[in-house]
Amino acid sequence: MRRTHRILPALALLTATAPLAAQWPSTPTNLGVGLAASEQVLPKIAPTADGGCYIGWFDLSTGTYTVRLQRLDPAGIPLWGPTGILVSNNPQSTSLVDWDLMCDRDDHCVLAFTDTRAGGDLDIYAYRISPAGGFTWGPNGLALSNNADYEPNPRICQTTDGDLVFVWPNTGLRTLQLQRVDAAGTTRYGANGISVPGDTGATPAFSSVVAADNGGFIVSWVRTISFNGLRHIHAQKFDVLGSPLWNGGTRLAVFDSSSLPIAHDPKLISDGLGGAVFAWHAAPTQQFTALVQRVLANGTEAFPHNGVAVAQVPTSCFDPAITFDPQTSEIIAFWNERDLNQSSWGISAQLIDAGGNRMWTNTGTVLLPRNNIVKFTPVAVRFGTRSTCFVIEQSLGGLSSKVVGMQVDRSGAITWTAPVDVSNVASDKLRLSAKVTFSGVAQVVWTDKRNDSGDNYAQCVGIDGTLAPTLGTIASYGCGINPAGSLSMRGRLAVGTTNQFLVNNPLATQAPGSLPVLLLGFSAPATFPCGASVPGWGMAGNGAAGEVLLDTAAGLATFVGTPWGGAGQPAVVPLTLPLSLQLQGIRVFAQGGLIDGNPASIAPIGLTNALDLRIGY
Repeated sequence: MRRTHRILPALALLTATAPLAAQWPSTPTNLGVGLAASEQVLPKIAPTADGGCYIGWFDLSTGTYTVRLQRLDPAGIPLWGPTGILVSNNPQSTSLVDWDLMCDRDDHCVLAFTDTRAGGDLDIYAYRISPAGGFTWGPNGLALSNNADYEPNPRICQTTDGDLVFVWPNTGLRTLQLQRVDAAGTTRYGANGISVPGDTGATPAFSSVVAADNGGFIVSWVRTISFNGLRHIHAQKFDVLGSPLWNGGTRLAVFDSSSLPIAHDPKLISDGLGGAVFAWHAAPTQQFTALVQRVLANGTEAFPHNGVAVAQVPTSCFDPAITFDPQTSEIIAFWNERDLNQSSWGISAQLIDAGGNRMWTNTGTVLLPRNNIVKFTPVAVRFGTRSTCFVIEQSLGGLSSKVVGMQVDRSGAITWTAPVDVSNVASDKLRLSAKVTFSGVAQVVWTDKRNDSGDNYAQCVGIDGTLAPTLGTIASYGCGINPAGSLSMRGRLAVGTTNQFLVNNPLATQAPGSLPVLLLGFSAPATFPCGASVPGWGMAGNGAAGEVLLDTAAGLATFVGTPWGGAGQPAVVPLTLPLSLQLQGIRVFAQGGLIDGNPASIAPIGLTNALDLRIGY
């Protein structure tokens, strides 16, 4: 039902135009976020649906720690003033623990952190901030716990039904605590949530949570017996009601052959298919090994029990960062490789296939060779068949570090010709975090001591390794004949994504079920931004004129979408662009129409306004 008229090959041949001016710097000097006196630390980042992001952090500029939040638009321009908005100035411990932040499917930012507003112990609080900066769960958020126990490091996920699930350890009760909250802020598991007991004599720690299928979720944690006791990885899947699903309701031991190192925090990511992927390192001898495991939706381990090693090498492998492709069931793992004396450091990568086999030889692909430059824990993101790794390396003298990025595809090929300097300012850097937008732009944030004891700095990196890549732009045009807003778009026209055009008749002169058509061309009419008036093609009906806003002589591509649902229910016309860097910056013009096949229709053809688009990220 779709005719492309060779528009995609033609797009690749056109000349790219100038990029949109952006706040994101195109040099590795980076974007400061919420810069202030004293220290701003523990930054977290979450992409928004439009390609922007939320960045949250703890701020000490007032003398006590507060929680602040900034929203950046896709160009990196702050939307909430230079220092963002104050989320919480409730009493806070002088020693911070970890916390969490995410962007939900309604583009709200959800935060979970601890403070001491109810006493000297740590309790868990959650906030939900709207895209306009409103506090949808009230000015003081939700108290998820209120007791005399020490409860650190909360984690969040959003389930497939839209609820938010929070998990954290209670060290006094020696339990994991689970709470489920709907978008309105109603807790579903009671005032104190659900308690998941640890093993006898054990204290759960370093918990993580990811969404599963059917509104369920998967939790992992480290079982800790004592300071010198064996530390194992346990996991369980829970349904909507919080009932355990795996292993007859008994926690599943993912790793129990030896012990995790002290304070090691294993990685957990969703496999997008109802299961999860785990990564960790352990050292039954002097040699450390990085391992991965996938647990399927039904609780079955996909690989041999206790996981598979990402490499067979005579050196030690630490801190694996992982991505997973649900289309191929393949894991790409990045790790820090060191000699047994831990005096040389490198970064390598490996692909583990669906059967647990190492596909890039037993040693993997070397991204940064082992040498005397200190390299820290890598972080990783995936877009399509490519996975990108970022790492801090102390290569600028003393504690001065830079952030570098590297990328591989599923064949093991290094797709950037050289590691990309994401930040080359000589300063101490720590707490690196990375996420990826819908169009493949990596957003990276870290704590940076270039100015004082700590500030937040961030950078965006395109799928091709460019800093501050070209953004897609959109502008409506026409001279008032066709209804304004009758053609719009979700997001921007971005490479490597399925873009959605929305066709609507706000005048409601056509019947629901009318057929939406989208026309794309490379040229606007000579009378741009006006067009040619054609009687009988107007949405107003009864012979009213419509305005043709494309250069029809230059050739057009036609796309058909889902039937129109009526006023206020726009029809969706999808357009998928390949992940082709040659498309970046190309200018395209779009106009829509609705065709009402009812013989009695007063508006058999109704034309929309037009859009002037530039393809980007």
